[in-house]
Amino acid sequence: MADKYDVFDQLGELENTLNTTLTQISGIRQVLEASMTENATLRMELEKLRDRLAEFEKKEVKKETPKDQPNPNLIQIFNEGFHVCHLHYAERLAEGESCLDCLELLYR
Repeated sequence: MADKYDVFDQLGELENTLNTTLTQISGIRQVLEASMTENATLRMELEKLRDRLAEFEKKEVKKETPKDQPNPNLIQIFNEGFHVCHLHYAERLAEGESCLDCLELLYR
């Protein structure tokens, strides 16, 4: 008779283990479904962005600045306090500092 109770105990333990495993599988499935949904959404957004970029590239007209005027992007960077010269590019200018290399590059 003791053997029958041991079998029932073992079956109960196995049932608990299987229920725990099933709960874990359900959790993993939910995470996987959420990831797949997010992945599909991101793929659609990426495709739209690629299409949009292709449109911009087709419409892009290169605007040439006259040679006697400095590049407006470099002027903006310089005015924000950063070097635009090759020697110290993107390094912060000291308070009130003016770099002759930067100025030469801007006004060539």
